[in-house]
Formats: sequence, structure tokens, C-alpha cells
Amino acid sequence: MPLADGKMKGLPKATSVPLFMDDPNWADCVPDMKSGGPKCRLPSHEDCSPLDPDAVAHHLQPGGTLGGMEGYEPRPGQIDMLRAVVRAFNNREHLMVEAGTGVGKSLAYLVPSVLWSFTNDTPVVLSTNTRNLQSQLIAHDLPRAAQVLGDDAGGFRAAVLKGRSNYLCLRALEEVMQGGWFTLDEDEKPEFERLVEWLHRTPDGDLDDLGAETLRPRLSCPGEDCMGRRCRYAGKCFIAKARARAMRAHVIVANHALVLAEATSPGSGILPAYGRLVFDEAHNLEDVATEFFSYELSRPALLQLMGKLVRTQRTRRGGIGHKRGIIGTVERQLAKGDLAQSARAGEIRELCTRAQVQSRFALKAGEELFEVLGRLFSPAQGASVLRYRCVPPSGIAAGDPKARPTRQYSLHGLFADYTPAQWDEGDLSTAANRFENALARLQGILVDLATALQFACGANELPLFGDLAGQVQGLAQTFTEFILESRFILAANDPSRVYWAERRSGDPSRKFPPYICLTAAPLSIAEEMKRHFYDTKDSVILCSATLRVGDRFDYMGRRLGFSLCRPERIKALAAASPFDYFRQALVMAAESLPDPSSRGKDYVAGLAPFLVDLFSAVRGRGLVLFTSYEMMRETARLVNDELVASDVEFLVQGDGLSREAMVERLKKAAEPGAGKRPVVLFGAQSFWEGVDVPGDALSCVVIARLPFPQVGEPIVEARSEKVTEEGGSSFRDYMIPEAVIRFRQGVGRLVRTKSDRGVVVVADSRIVSKNYGPLFRHALAASVHAVPTLPEIVSRASEFFDADGR
Repeated sequence: MPLADGKMKGLPKATSVPLFMDDPNWADCVPDMKSGGPKCRLPSHEDCSPLDPDAVAHHLQPGGTLGGMEGYEPRPGQIDMLRAVVRAFNNREHLMVEAGTGVGKSLAYLVPSVLWSFTNDTPVVLSTNTRNLQSQLIAHDLPRAAQVLGDDAGGFRAAVLKGRSNYLCLRALEEVMQGGWFTLDEDEKPEFERLVEWLHRTPDGDLDDLGAETLRPRLSCPGEDCMGRRCRYAGKCFIAKARARAMRAHVIVANHALVLAEATSPGSGILPAYGRLVFDEAHNLEDVATEFFSYELSRPALLQLMGKLVRTQRTRRGGIGHKRGIIGTVERQLAKGDLAQSARAGEIRELCTRAQVQSRFALKAGEELFEVLGRLFSPAQGASVLRYRCVPPSGIAAGDPKARPTRQYSLHGLFADYTPAQWDEGDLSTAANRFENALARLQGILVDLATALQFACGANELPLFGDLAGQVQGLAQTFTEFILESRFILAANDPSRVYWAERRSGDPSRKFPPYICLTAAPLSIAEEMKRHFYDTKDSVILCSATLRVGDRFDYMGRRLGFSLCRPERIKALAAASPFDYFRQALVMAAESLPDPSSRGKDYVAGLAPFLVDLFSAVRGRGLVLFTSYEMMRETARLVNDELVASDVEFLVQGDGLSREAMVERLKKAAEPGAGKRPVVLFGAQSFWEGVDVPGDALSCVVIARLPFPQVGEPIVEARSEKVTEEGGSSFRDYMIPEAVIRFRQGVGRLVRTKSDRGVVVVADSRIVSKNYGPLFRHALAASVHAVPTLPEIVSRASEFFDADGR
């Protein structure tokens, strides 16, 4: 069926796709995994050959291997960082590096990584937070860095790895196809046609290249469901191929979430053993790790788990259609497959029936539990988020049957006991026990079903049954983990965690009602980072453009667990940017606008006309960064008509275009061509970092408000309280450092190259009026000019651009 060029004749056509689904040899279009080939290893540090810092640095100096490349310019900060990375690799040290924009930090860690991995035939792992940086490293920076190997560059091997959910699982695809073409939903059929065509040409099974949003959740396989070598598609498995590429690679590019997952479950993932790790974009590491180490309990999570077991598809007329999930797969084998001939067919059929009946009991028990959990909001019916915890009773010995913990709630940082009228812990205990028992009985049935399928496999020597047995056993393990996590979330008695309940809106487009989600998140990731990385790896490099507060790394060192290491093993470096910010950037602070924290409405009323005047004067080319979606939308409403009338293309986050599409519009606005209008973007949250628009297209950045963490967010409240309990000031020692780092990220959107020039306006007057203002002003490489009137800001911005004809 596949052609020589990897395409399938006649696809995608609805007439041929059903034939593909019914073809028992459909997977033949996927090439088998190649065996053999070189593999890297993990030698002890003592067996590794150290690098010569001077020789490595020479590659990036005038006359060196990369010193003659197009666009090369000497960067002292880059050489300083490169030498520090070499020393860290040589001496088994951990290194924290702040490398400002323009330093060239990618090559500063890539060149030592390439040389160390190739010289010692051992892998180095590079971890990023964004896909954009992953793509840049693999497509551009790594091939360039590999040139330092000279004639040996052809033997250098690199691989990019993503999490399991990014790769197509052939067994999961088989499950989707079990019922045939006509069991697919109407919105799934066009996606499936594209999937079949894509399957015949994809080299790596990366679902990011497919774009099937409806089908995608059903096309990957979590680790607990993976059959590994026992899977009948093991020889064609895309994850196995990714792991094989990683085992052969000298340098592996991964992401923070994958590296965290692999470190906490060693031996079960796709990363090989490694001793040296570089975290780029390390300022995001705490947020990623906090999410990774958090647990959630919600109705959608329960339904998703049950959907793996069994779910029934409705027909277009509302009738009962194809049964999906592992039970559906087993029942189809019982109805028309070889399993029907097994001596254990009757037992397996009965266990399938019992599992479905018990799943309904579990869902009913879950609904009763979530009804009780809704009463957590009884002290504040209008609240959307509420913290809760359980504290041990005072004056009663541990183990005493009367020692029932007291459940408390917090709306604004102060905890109070629930009153008897608001909450009955006995109701929760009853509902939770019923829910847990229902899930435990279902888990037991699954274990019995897996055993029966395994015996059927042994009797008939059919690999399919062993595959099914493994799937069922994996699902049983998932139920066990769900039970334990639910128990932990409901107990809410771990002082190292923050617990909260949140009302979520659901998904009206899918007729999914609002629901309550309970979360347990770690207050600190420092110990986890130490245990999984600093204690186990020879060298960990943390680098970013923003890691310092003031001139010190202390804050990020504490947050990321760096300060827990032995002092002789940790080093820090600030690599200076080559940019001349005093010449390239004019930074102004608006003194006359009202305080946005206390006079929000007045502030927006003053900000809106100022933005119209500013962007009319500087001809658009701007980005306004907000900390609140509400403030962003209200300001956008007030400026929209006048900006559009001034021939500016005005784009607002959340109005239809993706973040990537908005940034692309901004970039293209500066390209030569008739009819192109200047662009102004309004963005929040994700726009504060990762927006890289060099040149004239982005020439004015406005900081609408200093980016303090959101007061009222449970994790912010709890971490603030923790700082206070430890004798610090939550505002000085937590809120301000977080805001300064975010502030520097936002201002850093402006100057991206040595030729860039532009204006930054900090519209928040607190940077001038408050006693903490100097911490923000001194965090920037350019001077901050306090300007008393808004018209003067507009005038000075115009003069700045007029000076060089922009």
C-alpha cells in the first residue's frame, strides 16, 4: 500500500480509509525499528576526560571554528559562560548562570556539551520549557555547535525527545479503529483521514505534526498502560524508536516536564542514564515542577479514568453505539475473535459484566462524594477558590478514636473552623469510604480479569491476549494510584502542601457542566530538586536571562533548591549582555497615572487615551503587557475604535488568534510590501516571555502594571505564609522577587539584537512612588526616567524615533 516516497495511493479518501481500518495488516505502512548501532554510556566521572577551557573557548573567539561564521561578533559574556560550564563539567559542579539577551547562551552551553559528550561518549541532556527553543536548538544551534568537532562532526548524534503524550501509540490507534469507520463521530472522520495519510509519511509519530485535536487524547499511551516489549507493535513503536535514538545520541534535547517525569520514575521512561544536565529557561522551572508534583481530584478526572475502562458512544440519533475502552476491546474479541474459543471465555465475559456494573457504582459514589465536596464552599457561596486543610485536635492523644481532625477553610489567608452547620466531617468520611471501596472493588475485578486473560494467552499462545492482560493490569494499577491520590487530597494534613478547592466553568461546547476540582500542590520544590538532580547528577546547569534579584542569586537559589547543596559544589555567574541599553532603549515611568492597585477604574480611564496617543505617535509597533485579563479587556474596549481609525491593526489576546499567530502578524508588519499596517498587541501572562521580535516591528513595550503574583491565588498565599512563618517578610522576600524577575522578562521583549532601538513605558507609577520602586528600576540595564506628564512621554518617544529616522 505505501509508495516508495512514503505516501499512500488514493489517500486520504473516505472510500479507502474504511478499507485501511479493516485491513489486518494496516501497521505494515510503519517501518520496523532498526536494531544495533552505536550507543552512548554513562562512565564514572573519574573515567571521563576533562576538557581544556582555553581550547574550548577558542572555538568561539576570533579565528576559532565558529569565530568566522556569518554574523560573528566577540561576546565576552559568552566566553565567560562557556568557561564556567566547562569547569562545572570537569569538576562535578552545579552552576547557575544568568545570561542576558545577546550573550549567546545557547552556544555557550552547547559547545561544551557537544565536546564533552563526544569526547567521553556519554549523553548530555538539554532541557527547555518551550517548543520554540527546542526547535531552535535542534534545527540551528546544535548543527552549528557540532562544527567544533571538525572532521568528526559526521559522527555526532543528537535527538529531540518529548513526553509520551506527544507520540502516536499504534495499540491506541488500533483501539480507535476497532469498531470500523462508521463508529467514528462525524467530527472525527476528517481527522482520521488526515491521520491515515500522515501515518504513511511520519518519521517519528510526533502528534504535534498531525493537529487532530479531537482524536489526539485517544492516540497516545501513558506509561502505566504501556506494554513495552510485550506489545505486538513493539517492533514499530514510535516511543521505542525515540528511546533508541536517545540511546545513540550524544546530546538529547528534552523539556522540563519530561526530565522531571523521568527523574522521578527512573528506568521506566525514554531517557537514557546521563550525568550532565542543562536546564535552559530555568526561571520557569519552579512553576513546571510545582504543576508536575501536584495532585488533582475532579469529576472530569474520574470520568477520564472510567473512559479508559469503558465508554459508550452515542449515535447521531441519540441511540447507543460502539463501546470503547478496554472492556469494549475484550468484548469484541469475545464476540468475533479468537478469545471466543478460549476455555476461559465465560469467566472473562462475566468479569467484563461485573466491571461495567461496578463502574456504575463507582461513578454514583463519585457523584455523591463531589456533592459533599461542594459544601466546602458553604461559608462563601460566591467564591470561586477556597483553601482548606485539616489540623489535628489539641489535647487528644494520637491514635485516640476521638481524634478526628478539624477541617478549616481560608478565603483571604486566615483559616477558620467550619461550623457544624457548614460542614460535617462524618458526611465526607462516609462518602469518601464508599467511593474508595467502590474503586477498590473495581480494581480487584480488573486484577482478576487480567489474570484470566493471561491464562487464556498461555493456553492458546496468542500474543493478543497477553497484550490485553497487560493493558488491564496497567489500568488496575492506575486505579490504585487514583485511590491513593484521592485519599491524600481529602486528608489535607500534609503541612508541606497547600490544598484548595476551585469551581471551574466546564465546557459548554461539549455540554460538560461546571465542576469542582481539588488540588494538592507542594509549597516548595527545593527538596525534590536536590533529591532527584543535585544529589544524583554530576553536573546540573541552570541558565536563563533572569535569575537574579538585585545582584544576587539567593532568591532563585532557594526556590530551586540550589542552596541546599554543599557549598563547594555550587557556583554562580552573571554573564554580561553585549547590548548598549543606554543607547538602544529609552525607559520611562509615568508618574501621573493613578495607582492601579488602589484606583483601578481611574487608572484604566487614564491609561486608555494615553495608549492611543502613544501608538499614534510611534506608528504602532507595540506590545502592551497586562497582569489581569479583566483590565486588558476593559482597556482594549476603550482604545479599539481610535486605534483602528489611526490605521493600526489591533490584536488582543483571547479574541480568536493564537499567541503564535499574533506574534507572527507583528513580525510580518515590518516586512516590505504594500498595504501592511503597523500592529499593536495586548497580551497577558504568556506574552511576558518568549516573544522574540527583532527589528522595527516591535519598537514600543508598555508595562501596564508591575507583575506582582496574583493575591488570592492559593499557591501564592500559602508560600507567602510559609515565608512569614520562617521569619521573613512575605512581601519583601517573596512577592517583590517574583515580580522583579517577571518585570525583567517583560522589558526584555524589546531589545533582541544590537541594532534594535525602542521605548519602554512603565505605566505603573508605583515604580517611582513606592519605597520598593528602586528594586525594579535598578533591575534594568538602562536608566528609568520618571516623567511627570503623559504628553511629555509621548513627545520624548517621538523624538527618540525621529532621531534615527524611525
